[in-house]
Amino acid sequence: MSRASVSAFLPASAGPQAAELEVPSGRGFIALLEAFRATGGTAPAEIVARLLEEHQPGPATSLAQRIYTGQVFGFEWRASLWIPMFQFEANDLALNAAAQAVRAELPTVWSGWALAAWFAAANAQLEGHSPVDMLRSDLDAVLQVARAQETADEFVPYHARRAVGLGRHV
Repeated sequence: MSRASVSAFLPASAGPQAAELEVPSGRGFIALLEAFRATGGTAPAEIVARLLEEHQPGPATSLAQRIYTGQVFGFEWRASLWIPMFQFEANDLALNAAAQAVRAELPTVWSGWALAAWFAAANAQLEGHSPVDMLRSDLDAVLQVARAQETADEFVPYHARRAVGLGRHV
């Protein structure tokens, strides 16, 4: 069972409820921007769509189609969709095969916010590293952790350790 540290992405006073992963906070948004900075950052969907058109002209699949088919995910913040760029190769914006493989193992019902939080959060099974930081160095370990993630309920925020009376271990 995977236990990840997502306290920066969730309200400080909240308990470990799956619904929390659907409601981004301002602090959580900034934390996600910081978490993805080293792996390509995060960009508004409008910009990513234009970059894809520039780098992959012709019959390339649009960003909207990639999101619709689940090849790419994003998360909403203040009426804008933000795309974590680790999902693309830096040199040509082709889909990152490692990110695709891991995404395919995670629950399909997760929102973009929950996916982003999972990829960005420190994970005990990855020796405290986040899945996004381990994609290139130990894909097999990240895949193993993703396969063990059966439900959103198993994705317990780090701050649950500090919550009184929850009876859950992290």
